[in-house]
Amino acid sequence: MYLYGLLLVSAAFAEGSFSVGTNVSLGVEGAPKASVFAVDTVDFYSSNWRGLQIPLETGRNYETIDPFFDLYFGGAYKDFSVYFNFPLRKDIEAWYEDDYSSNVTLSPDHLDINVPTEGYAKWVYGAGFLQAGRFKPEMGPSPNTLALGGAPYHDAILWNFSPSIFRYDFFISSLNSHLHGTPSTVGGEVTDTTSEVWKQANLEVDNQRNRSYTEPYKTLVYHRVGVDLNFAWLYIIEQSVIGGKQVEFRTINPFMFWHDNYASGYTKANVTLELGFRPTKGGSFYYQMGIDDIKSPVGETGKNSTRGILSYLVGYNQKIDTKSWGSFDFRLDAVYTDPAAGNERLPLLKYTSRRMYRSNYRDQSDADFADMFFVDYPLGYRRGPDAKDLWFTTAWNYGRHSVELELAWLRQGDKDLYTDYDEAVVCKQALSGVVERQYILDLTYKASFWKGLQARLGGGVRHYRNLDHIEGADGFDFWLTSGISLNFFYSKDL
Repeated sequence: MYLYGLLLVSAAFAEGSFSVGTNVSLGVEGAPKASVFAVDTVDFYSSNWRGLQIPLETGRNYETIDPFFDLYFGGAYKDFSVYFNFPLRKDIEAWYEDDYSSNVTLSPDHLDINVPTEGYAKWVYGAGFLQAGRFKPEMGPSPNTLALGGAPYHDAILWNFSPSIFRYDFFISSLNSHLHGTPSTVGGEVTDTTSEVWKQANLEVDNQRNRSYTEPYKTLVYHRVGVDLNFAWLYIIEQSVIGGKQVEFRTINPFMFWHDNYASGYTKANVTLELGFRPTKGGSFYYQMGIDDIKSPVGETGKNSTRGILSYLVGYNQKIDTKSWGSFDFRLDAVYTDPAAGNERLPLLKYTSRRMYRSNYRDQSDADFADMFFVDYPLGYRRGPDAKDLWFTTAWNYGRHSVELELAWLRQGDKDLYTDYDEAVVCKQALSGVVERQYILDLTYKASFWKGLQARLGGGVRHYRNLDHIEGADGFDFWLTSGISLNFFYSKDL
C-alpha cells in the first residue's frame, strides 16, 4: 500500500507513471508461538501424502513479520494502477524452529515458496474505487474487527462507493475449498467418518432436508451499507459463506441483502452491526455486534433455533498531533466472541479462510515429512471464537524516531473452529473448557536515517497459563525484534 500511495502522487502530475522499489530487512522477528509447530496429522493418504495443522497463533504472527527482501513495482495511468510485490521470506517452519526467529536465510530449503501474497489492479473514481487481485482489505474500525478480519490476504474483488454521506462496499473472495480426507477410491465412498470430506457429504444443517453439496467451491460474499456523518457512522454488514456449490448471481447479488439461501443448506450468513462516534478531534469510539444466530421460534425445524450466538467489540482510538512532542496514537479494545461464533456442522460453511503452506524445509526421507501445512484463519475476529480479550496499543512518532507498545490480556476457551459445531453450541458463554490465559507486553523502537535506512530494536514477554489449552502448561517466554532495513524507490512520469 505504501507504493500504491506513491503511484497516486506520481499520477497526479502526469497521465502515467512507472515505479519500482526494493526493501531489504535483516534481523530477528520474534513473536508469540504455539507450544508445538504442528498439532496433529489432519490429512493422510496411503504412505505418500500427509498434511499437518499449524496452530492459528503461530500462523497469525508469522504473517506479520517482514520479508528479508522485497521487490515491488507498478504502473499508473490516470486513475488506474497496477501493483506487484515479490517478497523473499523465511519458511514458516524454519522461522518457528529458529531460536532467535531470524527472518534471513541463505538456504533454498529454508525459503518460503508460498509467494507472492500481494498483487492487484485498482481504479479510483470520483466516488470510490474498484480493486481486484490478491490483497488484504482494511474494512474494520480496528485490527480486532468482527467482520473480515483474520485472513492474511484474499483473492478477491472489492467495490467501494461513497457519494456524500452514503457508504457502500461489496467484496467477493474465492476461498480455498480443500477438505481434509480422501475417498478410498476415485469416485468411491468415503469411509472415514471423522474426515471433513465425509462430514460435508453426510452431515446436515437445519432445513437442509437430505440435500448434499460437495462441489469444490467455497466463496465469501460481503456487503456493507451505511452512512457516515463525520461525527458518527452506522453500518450494517452481511457476510455469507457459500460452500459446496458454485456461486450464482442470485447468491452474490451486490444489491440484495439476506439472500435467503440458508434454508437450502449451502449458505451460512451472519450480520454485524457497527456504530461509531467521533467525540473529539482525532478520536473515535466504535461498537460492533456480530450476530451468527438469534433464538427464534420461526423456521422449518419444528422447534426453536438452538440459541443466540452473539459476539461484541467495543473500542476507542485517539490520535493526537503536537508541534513539540510529535504524534501519539492510542487504542483500547475489548472483544467477546461466542464459543460457536463462525462455526457450523458442514466444513465448507465454517467462517475460515484455509491457507496451505507448501514447504521444502523437511526432506522426503524424514519420518515426519509433510507435503503440506494448513492454517485456518478466521473470517471474523482474528483470534477466533470463545474469547474474552483486552488489547491496548500506543504509538509515538517524533521526527526520525518512533515507539510502539502493545499490552494484551487474552483469555480463550478450548472451543475453536475445528470443534464440532454441536459440541460448541451447547456452551452458552465464552471461556469454556480448559481456558488459556496470556499476558503480553511487546515494545519496539525504530529510528530512520539517511536515504531510507531504518533500524529497529525491541522485544516482548508473555506470561501464560494452560498454553494451547493444556492443563498446567504455565510459564514465561521472551522474544527479540531487531534489525536494519534499507528501502530504495524510483518513479518516473510518462
